[in-house]
Amino acid sequence: MIQWTEILIAAGAAIVMAVAIRIWRARAAARERGPAHIHEALMRRAEALAAQSPFLRKVTREFKANGHISNRQADAVKKAIARIEAR
Repeated sequence: MIQWTEILIAAGAAIVMAVAIRIWRARAAARERGPAHIHEALMRRAEALAAQSPFLRKVTREFKANGHISNRQADAVKKAIARIEAR
């Protein structure tokens, strides 16, 4: 007959393995992502203000989809953020 302690030990080992696998996958995904994009900090500010501007909403959606924006778009985002923060 199987002891309850054996079942608990097996369940505990399964939980530990599941957590270890999740941590390993998360670290692997972070390594694949690479370094932060040069405009990432700017886009985080833009995302915080996106509710106030359709332009910022559009650009942040594009940045999430593509992972980058052009320098020209970044300049336009800086100007839009400055206008919104001046209000």
